[in-house]
Amino acid sequence: MPAEELYLTGLHIEQYRHATYRPDPYYLEGLKRDPGDIRLNNAYGSLLMRRGCFEESEKYFRRALKRATWKNPNPYNSEPYYNLGLSLWYQRRMEEAFDAFYKATWSNEQQEMSFYYLACIESMRGNYGSALELVEKGLVKNAHNIKARGLKVYVLRKLGRYSEAETMIRENLKVDPFDYVSRLELAELAKLTDLSQNGSNSAEYDRVIAEVCGLMRDFHEN
Repeated sequence: MPAEELYLTGLHIEQYRHATYRPDPYYLEGLKRDPGDIRLNNAYGSLLMRRGCFEESEKYFRRALKRATWKNPNPYNSEPYYNLGLSLWYQRRMEEAFDAFYKATWSNEQQEMSFYYLACIESMRGNYGSALELVEKGLVKNAHNIKARGLKVYVLRKLGRYSEAETMIRENLKVDPFDYVSRLELAELAKLTDLSQNGSNSAEYDRVIAEVCGLMRDFHEN
């Protein structure tokens, strides 16, 4: 079986969550034949990352990138850069993750989520102006990315742009009524407003929190 067919077989098993076969032997057999194969390294690294093997997955993404950047520092498909960024993100190696995500923005398919994670990292650093620019670039690619929309609300609040944040919250909840980030940001805005006026939390804050808890139904996952 050629390496390409081994890759496609492993991918098929993953996509259909096959009950009796695992994709690993197919990916690994393909990598025996060509250790630098871009798609096989990226696929197997992604499989390991979804299993929580973040350090192990990093090795395969870097192998894929070694081949992908052999002739060009900006490869045709930057998915391995994006996956490397995620692997580093989960390892809490944010400086390296930032660089990988930035490289991933080279190709169209990875821009939306790469800009989102870049904005997350800049928010963690307290660079809210830069975070706003980055999250807006991601929203250009997908205006309905609810995670990015919630992040933008958070950043606007941190920048003191409360009116814009509240307007966007209302828009977000039209897109997704179960956008918990926006609802909790609404509670934060209510708290800020009332603290500035009365020095204590408001009835509006309590109402929003109660509404969020009701929607979550006390499910830990929510």
